[in-house]
Order: sequence, then structure tokens, then C-alpha cells
Amino acid sequence: MALESATSNGTTDENHPEESDGRKKGWLFKKTHYTKRWKMMWFHIRDAQLVYGFNEKSAEKAINLVGAKVEMLEGDGKLGWTVTPKHSTRSFMLQASTAEEQQAWMSAICEAQLSSEQHSSNACVLQ
Repeated sequence: MALESATSNGTTDENHPEESDGRKKGWLFKKTHYTKRWKMMWFHIRDAQLVYGFNEKSAEKAINLVGAKVEMLEGDGKLGWTVTPKHSTRSFMLQASTAEEQQAWMSAICEAQLSSEQHSSNACVLQ
């Protein structure tokens, strides 16, 4: 698989860099746990998990989406949402570069939750 070239700000030339398998993947901003800064990270959805890393090759960390609470961020006009895994107190703050991209990620996350064999009875609501 060839890596896509990135611009100086780290975004790819494609707005929706999905592969032919239909799984959502691409660049998002993630607020770091310790320094509270926004860092661009590579994300993809695999087996009801949101997998991420510094680039496509290093994406090894995972956020379990089964039963996770997904909420839009409120305030300051920025795009973003949080993902809080079931039985966890840690929330992952994520941000897309456009409203359309945010909606695409929210839909993909919801679809991954609902398609999981382990999904809870919670309904997935997109706003």
C-alpha cells in the first residue's frame, strides 16, 4: 500500500482517504493526554476499534468503540467530539478539519459500533 503525500500541515490531498474496503481512515487532530495540545494523528477503524498513531505505519494504539459514549464538543465554534470507552473515565478528544469530515467520521464510528457483534443496546444518534 502506498502512502499518500501530505502537505506541510500534514493533511492529505484527498478529503476522504478511504480505501476500497470502505473502512474510514485519515488524519484527525487528537488532544494529547498530558500536554493538552492538539496533534495530528492517523486514524482508521478496524474491528470496532478506532486505531491511531503518528502515521499509517505506526497506528497501533486503539480506542474500543463497543459501548463507547460519543459526544460533540460544545463551545468556541471548533469542530470536535469526544469518545469515552465503556467502563473508562478517560475521554479522547478528536477534531476534524471540516464539518463534512467530522460528520463522515461520526457516521463511521456509529456504523462500527452497530456492526460489532458485541455492541450494546445503546442507539447511535448523530446530530
